[in-house]
Amino acid sequence: MNTVFVIGATKKVQNEISYTIEDDKDYQDVPAIFQWHANIISIYNRKCLLLMNNETGLNLTLFDLREQQFEHLDSVIKGSLRQLLQALEVDQAIIDQMEQQSSQIVYTKTASRQILGMMNEMKSMVEAKTEDQSYDEIDAVEINKFMNKNMLFTPLKHTYPLETFVKYFEESSA
Repeated sequence: MNTVFVIGATKKVQNEISYTIEDDKDYQDVPAIFQWHANIISIYNRKCLLLMNNETGLNLTLFDLREQQFEHLDSVIKGSLRQLLQALEVDQAIIDQMEQQSSQIVYTKTASRQILGMMNEMKSMVEAKTEDQSYDEIDAVEINKFMNKNMLFTPLKHTYPLETFVKYFEESSA
């Protein structure tokens, strides 16, 4: 089953990318596991992209993105998600399944205030994890691991993002 990744882009993200912003109503039937929200924050005056999965809260923080990376954001997101899942030691079959089912990325306006609220929690935690470090001391892999293995986002308090993500794919292939 081929589907698309739908990324609800905040106004800050829309201002950085040259991709067409599609009507989110055209993608309401896409399973939530393939829907994400994206926002930009600034850490030490450098643009960082926050990405969060609507279904599981799985999240990714990309530090210090430059103009060229925003021009090729599709590739940056796909490659970075693969690296995140590998760093989180997700089974390769799950990574492959997710990649096969999401060959295309489309950008829409944001559609969920709940996810935006969770992303605000994410932003606060990323800022807290980096505040006592110089920019060069920030370990992006460790921050991303922490955010997915140890953070309980308000609506998902009963489970961690990584657990929810893996459980989704295990149940869908059972």
